[in-house]
Amino acid sequence: MTYWSREVGPYVWHEYDATRTDGELRAIKAAGHQTVRTHLLWDAFMPTPARVEPARLRNLEHFLGVATELSLKVVPVLFVQTLGRCVMLPSYAIDVDARRSGVRAVTDAVSQPGGPRYVYTDQLMLEVCVRWIDELLGAFAGHPAIAMWDIGHDPAGGVRPQRIEHLRSWVALIGGRIHERAQRCMLSLSADDLVTARAVRPAAVASLVDALGLDITGSALARVGGDDDPAAAMFLAQLCESLSASATLVAHLQPGSREAIDDNDAGDADRDALTLRFVAGAVDSLIDCGCAGLMASMWSNPGPRAAAVPPFDRQGHLRDAGVVDASGAETAFGSAWVAQARHERERSAPLPWPEHIDVDDYYANLPESLHELRAAWERGSSEYPAMLR
Repeated sequence: MTYWSREVGPYVWHEYDATRTDGELRAIKAAGHQTVRTHLLWDAFMPTPARVEPARLRNLEHFLGVATELSLKVVPVLFVQTLGRCVMLPSYAIDVDARRSGVRAVTDAVSQPGGPRYVYTDQLMLEVCVRWIDELLGAFAGHPAIAMWDIGHDPAGGVRPQRIEHLRSWVALIGGRIHERAQRCMLSLSADDLVTARAVRPAAVASLVDALGLDITGSALARVGGDDDPAAAMFLAQLCESLSASATLVAHLQPGSREAIDDNDAGDADRDALTLRFVAGAVDSLIDCGCAGLMASMWSNPGPRAAAVPPFDRQGHLRDAGVVDASGAETAFGSAWVAQARHERERSAPLPWPEHIDVDDYYANLPESLHELRAAWERGSSEYPAMLR
């Protein structure tokens, strides 16, 4: 479960409230979940380049203490985190001349002019990243609640690599610091990295981390057959396994876009039925194709206060992506998700598809190569396109 609060959305650490956090973690545990993933947003944890904000270290210590009491495992997320086309950054990490199409730099829930600085090679940004992870490891390496460290959420969505090597070398630097302390780490990519050419190659980073996360976005699902189609989620997971040489994969799932479902003139009951079918089918298929874990993308829909700020102000579909609504009642997505979360499953062996793929040809020929692959996958055909021979 990825923890977004109903009161403050992803801004849990900007306005940390021990009582609120304790209550919501207990609700997550009571719903049957065993692992909580939490976004340590850059502007909250590193508001200046000098050091991690001491208050945030104390807050994280409390968070981990509650998790330990509840036998919850925690996956902290650091560095570039693209949430609803927003990247939460302090002023020094924003280049006012670097406007990036479709991406907002946000500080303390307010959109800022400019865009993110180029984290992968910018010397200041590299120094800050190393300082950040070293201080957190110094304080929390070996903590019994920490399952692993996630070193980014859809980084290319906020800071697109200029070269494939740039992301690889950055992951090698940060992953190396983590592994030196005998800790495990992952990197969460977006499924958009599979269906668009964004200078991200899963195989280039998979060997440097212990797992890859795959955020299965509505936009990627739509490109391969529909964002309320469970088969599309399975296809994307298998394609990621193929492109990453069968990396250990953790899938992040959210409900299909309400806007897309509404286009079908469905009533509320029909929309809920489509959501239930999507979640149940996607969970089963993602487990069957070898995902090592599944994460719901958001614990709670936002209340009125959180809904008025980024990313919710321009990303309406995120307002309905939670497991519970703003009152704490399960959503249609949540009822299906919670039912699945209560079942222990055996992990299946990865089933990458296609078994062999020419990665360079695949990305060079998008979107035609993607469409050909999906069509062949649906047919179960052995007559692969030229890129597979």
